[in-house]
Amino acid sequence: MKKFIFLLAIVLSLLCQAQLPADAQIKWVTAELPPYLWLQHNAPQGYVYELIVAMSAQIGRKPDLSIYPWARAVKMTKEGRNYGVFPLERTAERETSYKWLIHLGTAPNRFFGKRSNAAGVVNIEGASLEQLRGLRVGIVRGSSLEKELHAQNFRNIQYEKDYQSLLKLLQLGGLDAIYSGYSIMTSAIEEYGFRLEDFTTGLMMGSGELYMATSLNVSDEEERVWRKAYEALQKDGTVQKLRKKYFSWE
Repeated sequence: MKKFIFLLAIVLSLLCQAQLPADAQIKWVTAELPPYLWLQHNAPQGYVYELIVAMSAQIGRKPDLSIYPWARAVKMTKEGRNYGVFPLERTAERETSYKWLIHLGTAPNRFFGKRSNAAGVVNIEGASLEQLRGLRVGIVRGSSLEKELHAQNFRNIQYEKDYQSLLKLLQLGGLDAIYSGYSIMTSAIEEYGFRLEDFTTGLMMGSGELYMATSLNVSDEEERVWRKAYEALQKDGTVQKLRKKYFSWE
């Protein structure tokens, strides 16, 4: 009986919190960032996309998710009201500008280059930090990796709106290297029709802690309902199944 009452209290709590006014509920925004979210035949898929669908079902809502260029999604969440963004790297500069809702994992950041035996082309796989500094390095516009590159005295940084654009530019010779989170880059290579064997990985300069983060004004009640939904998915094995599906190398 006590167990039944306890479970009923949890259900009622979730239902009550789920009835927050629509304008007080989190509106998720992101860019195409495999394996977290991308479009295939105009249909969204990805690790966090499936998490949001499953969590929304837990709390009795329809998923509220929109895709924008990454820099815009980050800005909307920082300056707007009741937005959520993912996968956002938690940095000292961002710490007080967002609420850090759900930890998605640790992402090592590496250099990626086009495999080539051509004379005069720097081999990214064996390149030193000094050699890499002289290259044209691409990142996604709005990425926190810009500060990491500047801290290591990289000056020839080029920006694109998404990873598909970066990969095309690298293949065409407009870039020498891309600096990216390992999981995002390897997934983007595969999902956008490129071949992993055509690329090499190089130096890792650091890693980042990735989160589902929200605007500062998001209420404590709204935070709790999402956290409880995520915890329920952890307990029933959904999170583990999705990680195996989208992070097979773990």
